[in-house]
Amino acid sequence: MKSDMEEVNDMNDSGKLIIGIDGGGTKSHLGLFDMSGKCVGVAVHGPLNHENMEGSFDELEKVLADYITEALAAAGASVSDVSYGVFGLAGVDTHRQHKIISGMLREIGLDRFTLCNDAYLGVAAGCPGGVGICAINGTGSTMAAVDHSGIHVQVGGIGSISNDCGGSGWYGKQVLGAVYGELFKSEPATLLSRMIFERIGISDKKDYSETITDWLEDDEVIVNYLNRLVFEAADKGDAVATNILKKSAKHYAGGIIHLVNELDFPEDKTVYVTLVGSVFVKEKVRILPDLIEDLVRNRLGNRDLEFLSLDAVPVAGAVFWAFQSAGVNIDMKTIVTALEKYF
Repeated sequence: MKSDMEEVNDMNDSGKLIIGIDGGGTKSHLGLFDMSGKCVGVAVHGPLNHENMEGSFDELEKVLADYITEALAAAGASVSDVSYGVFGLAGVDTHRQHKIISGMLREIGLDRFTLCNDAYLGVAAGCPGGVGICAINGTGSTMAAVDHSGIHVQVGGIGSISNDCGGSGWYGKQVLGAVYGELFKSEPATLLSRMIFERIGISDKKDYSETITDWLEDDEVIVNYLNRLVFEAADKGDAVATNILKKSAKHYAGGIIHLVNELDFPEDKTVYVTLVGSVFVKEKVRILPDLIEDLVRNRLGNRDLEFLSLDAVPVAGAVFWAFQSAGVNIDMKTIVTALEKYF
């Protein structure tokens, strides 16, 4: 899917600050820098994905405006002081979404900015030269690429429509489905059943349906935290859990292979693939990244591939990109070092 990434550049050189935002489905980071590369403000917030908000775009408009203006005010500044901003937000997947949220940023008073899906920040932050592919596996699942011609393309990120097999909630639902399948649909036995029984405090399968339903109704978001069980069970050799990870690996590998083949990634150059998000970065069991890499290498033959795990916070990519767009040359390491004191 080709990106309709929104870039606004009404030349106004009165600004003296750079702003970058990584707006995720669970948490968001903001970085504010002066033109010398000094960090003058940071802010942490909850989700900035309108799809996760009860009030959708209307709620996002207020939250985003407050988030930006309050961060600027804390640094003794206002939107008129912003030279350039890059805003990578989860849930920015279509032209319509870009248009609506770009309008919000203009209403705030910003006139020089780039709006994109948050997956592109992983390319800017993790791939040398800002060219390569980013695969996100956190609250949600998205892949994005920036090729050698500067073309931006996104794959996935629109749920069931793109058959996303990643993101913490997806793994949690797979866990619940596998347990129900063993208990009531004659499907293969799995260690996940014992793990879930221990988690919800039951010992008899006749109590499962009512207990798990009540448990989820108390906090539906808790399904996101079940993803850990898939990796624990797979690490112990559980075939059902391993097959869940294989399905997810096929999803990510397929998107990465498509992006390499369709875009300007010459065969004589290394293709960098950066893995981003808590499921990829924080998970100690490395079965899934290994499966993805094996599938990609098997399909792409002798292509020179380098898989990376993003150590920096993705908002560093937003800040770096904003400096570039403002025509200021700042080393990525300077930005990362400044931000790691806070995030």
